Amino acid sequence: MYVFYHYWYNIKISMDYKIDYIERHDDIRGKLVVFLKNSALKKKFKEFGQIYFVTFNKPRVIRGNHYHKKWREWFGVVTGKVEVILKDVKTGEKKKFILDGKADQYSRLEIGPYVAHAFRNISKKASLLNYTDTEWSADDTFGEILMK
Repeated sequence: MYVFYHYWYNIKISMDYKIDYIERHDDIRGKLVVFLKNSALKKKFKEFGQIYFVTFNKPRVIRGNHYHKKWREWFGVVTGKVEVILKDVKTGEKKKFILDGKADQYSRLEIGPYVAHAFRNISKKASLLNYTDTEWSADDTFGEILMK
């Protein structure tokens, strides 16, 4: 887990995200990626929410630019490459990195509540797999422009 600390009034605050390198099996047919196992989830996140795909049909398409107060999310790039910006909306801490579906090690991004997120396609096309521990609700989605 990547943890960033801020000390204000003797309170330790960290951005709630991590990147895991996960199991991948390649052969002549393609690849099989073990995106998320029950054993990888903490007990409080084991209730099923929803799984969905996010697609980017051309370069420079931006998705996200929001955060949730209740959701925990896990993202993986299925195809293509995306630039990611995260921002802890409580502290202002920001992180920027690339997730690449063709990387030697397949990665899964986990983010917690109050972490704004945005994704920009930096390949011809891209798609993300997303798992959440809660079903989507309009009253738990808050805009936060990180990319334009």
